[in-house]
Amino acid sequence: MEVIAGIYQAGEEVRLEFAPDPRTAIFELGVHREDGELVVYGASSSPAAVEALHARIGALGPGVRVRDAIVRLPDGLAGAPHAIVAAATAPMLAGPVISESHLSQIPLGNRLRVLREQGRWCQCRSADGYLGWVHRGYVERVEESQARAWEAGTSAPVHYCLEGRVLAPDGEVLVRLPWGARIGVTGDTAHLPDGRRGRLEGSTVAVSEMPDRFPLEGEAIAETASLWCGAPYLWGGTTVWGVDCSGLVQTIYRMHGLELPRDSDQQAALGEAVSHGGPFESLQAGDLLFFAEGEDPISHVAISLGGSRIIHSSLGNGGVRTNDVAGAAGYERELRDLLVTVRRVIRGRGS
Repeated sequence: MEVIAGIYQAGEEVRLEFAPDPRTAIFELGVHREDGELVVYGASSSPAAVEALHARIGALGPGVRVRDAIVRLPDGLAGAPHAIVAAATAPMLAGPVISESHLSQIPLGNRLRVLREQGRWCQCRSADGYLGWVHRGYVERVEESQARAWEAGTSAPVHYCLEGRVLAPDGEVLVRLPWGARIGVTGDTAHLPDGRRGRLEGSTVAVSEMPDRFPLEGEAIAETASLWCGAPYLWGGTTVWGVDCSGLVQTIYRMHGLELPRDSDQQAALGEAVSHGGPFESLQAGDLLFFAEGEDPISHVAISLGGSRIIHSSLGNGGVRTNDVAGAAGYERELRDLLVTVRRVIRGRGS
C-alpha cells in the first residue's frame, strides 16, 4: 500500500506540474494489482507528463516496477482524428452524457482535434486549447488532409458568417449560421463541411478581407461588440443566440484577429495592467475589465467602450448590455465594488 500511495503522490505532483488545468489538459491516473504486478493506467494528453511520472516512480526505490497502461491521447482512435463542426453550433460538455455541464460552443465550420471516443461521443480540443465532449451528430469526422483542405478553402474560398442561413433548392433551411461560422462561398452558393450545398442568405466576409473589415483596434472592437446588444445570457454560449461574458470577449476578439483563451480567469493573465482609479479616464476602448465575486479570483469580464462605459454579457443584465462602472445605479455600484483589474491586450492610441 505504501508503494501505491507513493505512485499516487507522484501522479499528483506530475499533474500539478504538467496538467494543472483540466480545461486544457488531461492527466488521469489509477493503480491496481494484476497477476502479481502493479499496473499504472489512465490517460494523458501530455507525453512529457507520462515520462515525468515514470521518472518519479523510479525514484521511489530500485524494487518498484510497474506495467504502463496509460493511454497517450489521441492514440487508439477508431475514427478520423479531426472533426469539422457541421451543425450551427456544437456544444462542448463536461462529460459524454447530454446532462453534463455545458462548457462552451463551437460554431459551424471550425475544426476540433479528437482525443478519444466513448460511444457516440468524442472528447475534443478546440482551437483555443479548450477540452470538452461533443456528440458525433454535430460534426463531420475527417483526416488531417481533409481538415487542412477545408480550412484553406480548396473547394471554395472560406468566409466568416455574420449570421444568415443556407437554403436547399426547395427552400428548406439546411442550417442557420451564427457569428463566427466558417463556410465556403462561391457566388450565392454556400459549401458546408459535410458536403452539402445551398443558397446563401445573410452576411459573410471573406477571410482575406477580415483584417480590413475587423481591424485589431480598440474602437473597432467596441463597435463590433455593440452589435451584440440584446443577446441573451447563456453559460457556455458563444453566439448571439446566447453568450456568456468570456464567450462574448473571445468571439469579438477572434473576429478582429486575436485568439484569446475561453474563460475570464485565463483571459485575465494576458496583456498589461492598466490603472483604473478615479473616473476611469485611463481606460481605452477594447480594454478588458475583470471582476471577482465570492471565492473566485476572477469570475466576470467586460469590454471597455472607453472611459467608464463597458459592454458585457451578464446575469445581472440578463444578457449583453452596456453599463457605466462610474454610474450611480445599484448594479453599476456593485460592478465597481467587484472590479479587480483592467488589462490591455492590444496597443491603442496613447499606449
